Amino acid sequence: MSLRMTYITNRADSRVLQFKMRTPTKVLPLVKGHFVAVEFPEVRGSRGGIASATIGDTIKLSLRTKDPAIAEERDAIVRASLAKVFDAAASGPRPLTPRQLLALSGEVYRLVVERFDENPGAPTAWAAWKAFNRAALEGRLAAVPAIEVGEAPRDDAAARAAFGDDLTTGINALPRSDDTAGLEHRFGKLLSWVLTLHALEVDRDTRIALLRRIGEAAQDAGWRMRRAGEGDYTPDPKAARFPPVERANGKVAITLSDLFDRWAKEMRPAPNTVSTWTGVIRSLKEHLGHDDPHRITTQDIVAWKDKLIDLGLATKTIRGTYLTAIRALFNYGIDHQRKLFTHNPAVGIKVGSARKRAGTRMLPYSDDEVGRLLALAQQERHPARRWLPWLAALSGARIGELAQLWGSRVTRVDGVDVMELRPAEDGASLKNEGSERTIPIHPAIIADGFLDFVKTRGDGPLFYRRASKNPAGRHADVGVRNHLGEWIRARLLLASGVLG
Repeated sequence: MSLRMTYITNRADSRVLQFKMRTPTKVLPLVKGHFVAVEFPEVRGSRGGIASATIGDTIKLSLRTKDPAIAEERDAIVRASLAKVFDAAASGPRPLTPRQLLALSGEVYRLVVERFDENPGAPTAWAAWKAFNRAALEGRLAAVPAIEVGEAPRDDAAARAAFGDDLTTGINALPRSDDTAGLEHRFGKLLSWVLTLHALEVDRDTRIALLRRIGEAAQDAGWRMRRAGEGDYTPDPKAARFPPVERANGKVAITLSDLFDRWAKEMRPAPNTVSTWTGVIRSLKEHLGHDDPHRITTQDIVAWKDKLIDLGLATKTIRGTYLTAIRALFNYGIDHQRKLFTHNPAVGIKVGSARKRAGTRMLPYSDDEVGRLLALAQQERHPARRWLPWLAALSGARIGELAQLWGSRVTRVDGVDVMELRPAEDGASLKNEGSERTIPIHPAIIADGFLDFVKTRGDGPLFYRRASKNPAGRHADVGVRNHLGEWIRARLLLASGVLG
């Protein structure tokens, strides 16, 4: 679902920026009252964290930053998360298997451990956390404080007031029951976070079952944190009891590489695009450390984008190549005929336009440079160096269009010698449909012997030795263009005295 009417505002009493949007009318009855929790990654020195809100007619949520640029990135994360919530609600609830319930509860265990393992705090705080968890799981107490997603436990004083100084004795003094109110109060926000994370809507019975599994996972995490607070970091054997979370959502098994291969096979992009996007996929996989598109979150894409910026890539390249590629692949998978995914984690991710420094703008060749280049070309015997600069200068065509010219397309029309520019017969491509055209060959280049050269090459490619063997790979004309570009730069620098 596309979410357009969103705003970044300030609260009246704070400079911290806030997300605000009106809940779409058609899903409002389905999601009103739902709690959502959205995780923000740490970027450029700004602390990460989890922001939460209850959905009403309007949704307001803190972006936890005063920086407008970071706020824009987090706005995109919130919109993507809400789109998942709305899509899941529209799709309706579905049951989950016991294995899936356990896998999803593992998210809570990992959340607690990853956030607090380094600095667990006082063991007494985790003892109080576990006391309320147990009271809720066993139906002994309905009025239990809620666990705030990602927040450190603050239950110590409340637990002493509810159970006395001896927590175990105090809990045991309360009768067990089948009441589930405590489960909802204690673990409801954690459950909503998990459902948002995996774009799930569940029925009432499944919700209660998942609350129990989440409560048990929270209890296991509490035991681990209490031991860590006491200085015991012995590996927890219970950490291995949770199945992989990717098996919990029942989605189609596919790798990022498989997704790209499917897209390339169906969409038939230019070989140059395949070559470039292969590098993009490799970059993302190396950053993630896995090849599972179902596990990719908006936070992952933001962190990857920040890494590309740190590596020095131009913002234009990140925006126009890297983000565009990933966005297109997920859009392909979301298409109604495929339904591989329910959301696109790259939607709304932006990268600012850096101000260009003086002296870095690409400059055209001067008339003097063109004259020197054509004079150098006229002395060459190498076909591409000899003819391509002259063909480009006298026709206005791109080097990429000319480099894939075949002899069979140098012909005569109404008594005029012409060259037909179109994709080479062995699988090349042109920039766009308008690039296919017929251009007269200038008399000066004819007089210089170009048509005689064409006769020596026959009907095949004029500037590369043989047809490309792999139509799905990089076409042979790319090598011609790269070689010619290197030669031109080197010769012009040499002629200007910079080299030599």
